Amino acid sequence: MSEVDTRFEPEYRTTLLDEVRSWLPAFLSPAAAEQHDPAGDVRELLGLVESDLRRVVAVHLCLSAPVQAFLAALAEGLRRPITSSERPPVVSQAIRGPIDWGATTRTRAVAGGNRTLFVARPAQRVFDVPENRALAWLIRTLDGYLRRAAGSVVGDDEEATRWDAQLRSQRGRLALSRRHPWLRQVPPERPTAATLRRLRSARSGFYATKIPDAILALMRWAEHSSEEDLTELLCQRWFRPSHDWRLFEVVVALRLARAFAAASPVKRRARLLHETGSAPYARYTLADGDEVRLYYQGWPPSVTQSRHAEARARHQLRAGPPRPDLYIARHGSVSDAAVLELKATRSASYLGAGLSQLLGYLAERPGAWTAPPSGWLVAPASPAFAAADPAGSELWIVNADDVGAAAVERFAPPAA
Repeated sequence: MSEVDTRFEPEYRTTLLDEVRSWLPAFLSPAAAEQHDPAGDVRELLGLVESDLRRVVAVHLCLSAPVQAFLAALAEGLRRPITSSERPPVVSQAIRGPIDWGATTRTRAVAGGNRTLFVARPAQRVFDVPENRALAWLIRTLDGYLRRAAGSVVGDDEEATRWDAQLRSQRGRLALSRRHPWLRQVPPERPTAATLRRLRSARSGFYATKIPDAILALMRWAEHSSEEDLTELLCQRWFRPSHDWRLFEVVVALRLARAFAAASPVKRRARLLHETGSAPYARYTLADGDEVRLYYQGWPPSVTQSRHAEARARHQLRAGPPRPDLYIARHGSVSDAAVLELKATRSASYLGAGLSQLLGYLAERPGAWTAPPSGWLVAPASPAFAAADPAGSELWIVNADDVGAAAVERFAPPAA
């Protein structure tokens, strides 16, 4: 992994986020995919299992402005619920409510002319209306997302601590709703378009704005996320300042994809596949029919020889294999490969550690390499290293701004 205890300058970080916002939606779009599944694509690109992405979505949803506004207004809104009135007939000698004289006459006739009987129709408040069913559904559904989100914000930075405190506070607010007996009697029901229209026309601001806004946010983020939605979610919640290494990894991965997309004149096959580890996150067919494959956080299945795996098996050691940040391979008439270690740092010591990691990868998979340089260390431009021609060396440090062009020059050079 390329995580270090350094952070980017705010200006540089904003530049990287803008790059993700501009390119990731295009990369996830249906036109760029053989199988369109934005959520599955994002999971693969970021090395996320599905439960990880669900937690990210849950955190974003619960911290979104519509949900925060709904929960802030919940206590007051529950004290003034929307109701309708029913007037069921009540037969009694005491008059409680407006008298239904027609029903009274019929009742007295049946009772032998008993003139002491009256049929009254007192008004009764009815809470089981579509608006309250939608409210009950929203509370129940948000409770599930809050359970998933609370306690799942990882990190010891100030922002993570603040998020976790907000989520726990929200769970407490939601728990207070169970104190209202009328709400327990209302069955939850997923709101329809007609219910949302009823909510929007309500006189209560809580029902007219807070509830439908939160419902639409839930449906958008948790059920029907688009490419743009997921990109914004990742930019706001996943790429936190303490995780600049993760943002840097994704930016470099997308730069490679963008560079090869421009150099693939015959057919572009860019797809974030759903298998994990050994599947490429993008593939490109070149003019001569060869294919370039890009891998993230995993080795391709064709690279079978692993000294690390042999030692683990020999000693029955239960440990995972070392995984490169990125791996580029060309298949076809020309076979070539390179392993990339990414370092989101301008620290010389961390860059030196990255070179050591690359030497370990090269030694561990000796049969994978055909031409130097086989190990690329990718880092932001800085005075910590000087640009240099690899000149047949196994290791090379390349500026992150130049990695896309360098990869295309190496793996997909234009025909002479």
